[in-house]
Amino acid sequence: MLLTIQIVNYNSRENLRACLRSIREHVFDQENLQIVVINNDKDKLEKFPEEFGVELIEKNENVGFGKAHNLALDRARGKYILLLNPDTKIFPETVEKMLEVFSSNERTGIVGPIHVGKENISGEDHYGAERTPLSTIREKISRRKEKAETENIFETDWVSGGAMMIRKDLFSELGGFDENYFMYFEDVDLCLQAKKKEWKIIVHPGAKIFHKSGQSFSDNRVKKKYYYQSQDHYIRKNFGSLWAELVKILRFPFYVRNVYCRKR
Repeated sequence: MLLTIQIVNYNSRENLRACLRSIREHVFDQENLQIVVINNDKDKLEKFPEEFGVELIEKNENVGFGKAHNLALDRARGKYILLLNPDTKIFPETVEKMLEVFSSNERTGIVGPIHVGKENISGEDHYGAERTPLSTIREKISRRKEKAETENIFETDWVSGGAMMIRKDLFSELGGFDENYFMYFEDVDLCLQAKKKEWKIIVHPGAKIFHKSGQSFSDNRVKKKYYYQSQDHYIRKNFGSLWAELVKILRFPFYVRNVYCRKR
């Protein structure tokens, strides 16, 4: 089997249906394709396996993004794994273009596409330079969104787990996602660990997905709380406790505003 697509579902039943439909319509080699859906929703996904030919893992509780994908790793039979959010849709030839990157360089470990939303603009960053304590502090002062200005593939430091293709052997070697992250930063951390082992992280501008983004959680304060918790763990794990405490102090006004004062 060449490719396994893994999708974690939480509060996204109708988006998931559209995502699965796009996979069945736009992935060329269906015979070498395995689709695994991990359901973190409390309600079971009835009829989805029969309708779309997927393998279903029912958790019926929200175990988190990374842990859910790790559960599917044991079932994955593909040489490559494409991690997808349920609120994405595949464009024609996207999967094939991403797979081609791996064959062109044996040290390519992870490949990401370009995310587009309304008016072809993504609402969230989906690749970028290494996240460090200094870049975190700088981001609070001046937020600069990176943009692909080339049609050629290029190397980056991380790509979003919302649409990430990775060698299965590499995913296994890294132990999957760090399950200390409930959501956010697990993809950035995974890419950092891959780069430490001298694997390349590549973006293919010609490969595109539609991504609604932010569909699972309606409460922005809850999302921000998870974000800051994951940010703390990421900095402490990779840069030490002193940096983690400094960032917490400097971002405190933003934390209060976003977690306690921000409207739902």
